[in-house]
Amino acid sequence: MTTTLIRMATTAALTALATGAGADESAVRAMLARTFPQSPVESIARTPVAGLFETEIDGQMFYVSEDGRYILGGPLIDARNQVNLTEERLAEINAIPWDSLPLNLAIKRIRGAGTRRIAIFEDPDCPYCKKLEQTLNGIDDVTVYVLLYPIDELHPHAVDKSRAVWCAKDRAKAWEDIMRTGVSPPNTSSCDDPIATIASFAKQHRIVGTPTMVLSDGRRLVGAVPRAELEKQLLRAAKR
Repeated sequence: MTTTLIRMATTAALTALATGAGADESAVRAMLARTFPQSPVESIARTPVAGLFETEIDGQMFYVSEDGRYILGGPLIDARNQVNLTEERLAEINAIPWDSLPLNLAIKRIRGAGTRRIAIFEDPDCPYCKKLEQTLNGIDDVTVYVLLYPIDELHPHAVDKSRAVWCAKDRAKAWEDIMRTGVSPPNTSSCDDPIATIASFAKQHRIVGTPTMVLSDGRRLVGAVPRAELEKQLLRAAKR
């Protein structure tokens, strides 16, 4: 076969592959649009598994056959390397860049040197937030940014308590006191508060529960994470 024919055959093969890949993605996208009509498809990409696409919808990961017929919920596990591929991708998808956080609206507390950093969306009446605060009392060398995020559907008095903390003369002390006793700080006057702005940011990033933590590398943790795990994640984030 001449060089010209080889070049023509190679070009034809590559064109066919590209067309096939495009057709596969089109089938997947069309099927997803029918299945999730109210939810936009954030991304579609091939996985390491032949014939399987991954797609992000509303912060969740789904896997779709290349003909668009079958949908599978995760997790997808790399058994050889013992890696949860779904978990890793969701961590990337749901990460919040540290510099994008509204830290100017946070209550800042420094423990020890404060070289490690963590931001936490918290509700003063959330029992898991109180448990997390107890855990934080035993952790040194960390700067904690508390972002007031009262969930009034669950805790009707949380908004008023959050405002009282923000308007207190010493916000950090007021926060620590209310998380310990449940009692709002006394003699606080009204002031402008950031609660609505923080809530808007939280909803934009699909933060729906408290406590939700954002590490300095952007990864998020949800719930009252045990101390050993929290220390591990703080160390991992600090190394990045």
